[in-house]
Amino acid sequence: MSYYEGTVIGHLDALGKKSEWRDKTGKVIQYVAKLAADVLENDTAYEGEAIGRLKKLSKWVSASRKIFKLGKFLKHFEDIQDCAEEKVYPTLKWVDLTMNFAKDITENMETVSKYGFVPKFTVMGANVEDVADFTKMCQCFVSFINGLVDIGRMEEKIKTCKDVEKLKKLNLKNSFLYWAQIKYLTDGLKCAASLGYTWAPGKRGAIICGLLAGLADARKQTLKNWDKSGKGYTPSIDPYLF
Repeated sequence: MSYYEGTVIGHLDALGKKSEWRDKTGKVIQYVAKLAADVLENDTAYEGEAIGRLKKLSKWVSASRKIFKLGKFLKHFEDIQDCAEEKVYPTLKWVDLTMNFAKDITENMETVSKYGFVPKFTVMGANVEDVADFTKMCQCFVSFINGLVDIGRMEEKIKTCKDVEKLKKLNLKNSFLYWAQIKYLTDGLKCAASLGYTWAPGKRGAIICGLLAGLADARKQTLKNWDKSGKGYTPSIDPYLF
């Protein structure tokens, strides 16, 4: 047993070993740097080198995150069984799975093209970056609808649960689902902005959406991995969102 097991340091150590949590933390750093650079450049009289450094930091973190996500689509194979067992909304589950596959594959295509693994190419005449953004936007929409179904089911379980310990775990799972919804909404808006839709946020709004998506993602991973001992983690504010 580790000396730090059960302490904050022990929990953070466990989180740090999770690639998903490191990725989402990197996403927060990426968009904090990008937002800071945008504010300094457009809202202040500052003309120092910090703007360039922040832009480079955001760019480098983005590149490293994309490269380390190569092959991420393979993890979705484990969701096939859940789709096969779905009785009420099988079509929705299969479409959600398909869109997650498509999102990760097109993001990988963008990465290998953008960073020189292969010569740059187009998909059906469209820029590969636009294809990746459009696919992710559609995936966020489908996953948001699927999330509403999952939240509804979880709320029903919570209403009928009498066991205190089980109720705590159900609330944590429900919190995870709510944070996922925030992530899908903000990531979808960010992609819409990248594609230039008139109804989408502007440049800074897109950056803020990216930051909010990163925070929601990081929070999801914290709720999921903070305590694996079975003792449970009790967030400070109901309904288990914080």
